Amino acid sequence: MSHWFRIVAFPDPQTLPRVIGIFAQRSLIPAAMSSHLRGEMLHIEARLDDLDPPIAAIVVAKLREVVLVADAEVDAATAATDPAGSTVSAARAAAGLR
Repeated sequence: MSHWFRIVAFPDPQTLPRVIGIFAQRSLIPAAMSSHLRGEMLHIEARLDDLDPPIAAIVVAKLREVVLVADAEVDAATAATDPAGSTVSAARAAAGLR
């Protein structure tokens, strides 16, 4: 099952390495990851495929403990296939996002 992690953090040169470090400590490689500076906060999204729900809950709890992270949440994504054949969450596909 795929999981989308959404993180809101303070923009700092150490933010991305600290967030990615949480995944790396558990030998997890995000299938997709992006970050955008919106206003005064950094918004990060990461999709991890084939992740068990209990592990996802542990990872989001660890993300919330990162000193630069203001908020973190995780959503289980139902897989849908776009016309190009790549996998995206059904919610993002319905919204026209990839």
